[in-house]
Amino acid sequence: MDKNTPYFSMQVNDQRADIYIFGDIVDDQWYSSETSAYSLVRQLQIMDPAVREINLHIDSYGGSVAAGWGIYNALRNRQDVTIRTFADGFVASAAIYPFLAGSERIASSTSAFYFHPASMEASGYAEDLRKAADEAESITKIGLNAFVDVAGISLERAQQLIDSKTWYSPAQILDLGIATSVSGRSQRLGTQQSVREMVVKQLLGINPPPVFREATPPPAAQQTPSPPKTEHPSLMQMLASITTKA
Repeated sequence: MDKNTPYFSMQVNDQRADIYIFGDIVDDQWYSSETSAYSLVRQLQIMDPAVREINLHIDSYGGSVAAGWGIYNALRNRQDVTIRTFADGFVASAAIYPFLAGSERIASSTSAFYFHPASMEASGYAEDLRKAADEAESITKIGLNAFVDVAGISLERAQQLIDSKTWYSPAQILDLGIATSVSGRSQRLGTQQSVREMVVKQLLGINPPPVFREATPPPAAQQTPSPPKTEHPSLMQMLASITTKA
């Protein structure tokens, strides 16, 4: 994309449409860097009916859970097209749901995924805060259905994933079934990593820098005392001895 392309856009090429979500996911779109469920649905409505493939590219810290669900459902309801989703960078929080909408879900080798329970702001009396906490837990539990339906993992495992509040690597996401493949793996050993890949790996705690310690010399091997050397007389000495005795 060139610099004039907004963070969210759709580009149509014959029977393929490429959609980019490279910003926050919001309920009401105010800035070009934001994506709402409404803005995406409007793009789908005006999309050329000849389109048979949608590639959704995501690099987003997330945002509104409701908007994430709206995008997820809008894409999943398009049974007339093949939908592929691509993790092009960070796929965090509410951005997880659009990623799950693809029948093929490709994670870049330099992407990272973040999970956490639903959060909300609340104020008021104690009962108001308790009610808000219950609502946040209910929203979290409803969102687990997407993981069960798409990845086929159990509700218990999905709850553990959400409760972890941590980053996951592409390989871990693939093992969980959330991604169907990982792209961009180097086929040549020793390929130099990009700056972004190193940042992601440090964030995930993968391949931490080696800890150098002063080498400790191995303990000296125990010296087994050699048996006393027995000196045998030479042939000349033996003959001299015989002659003397005679």
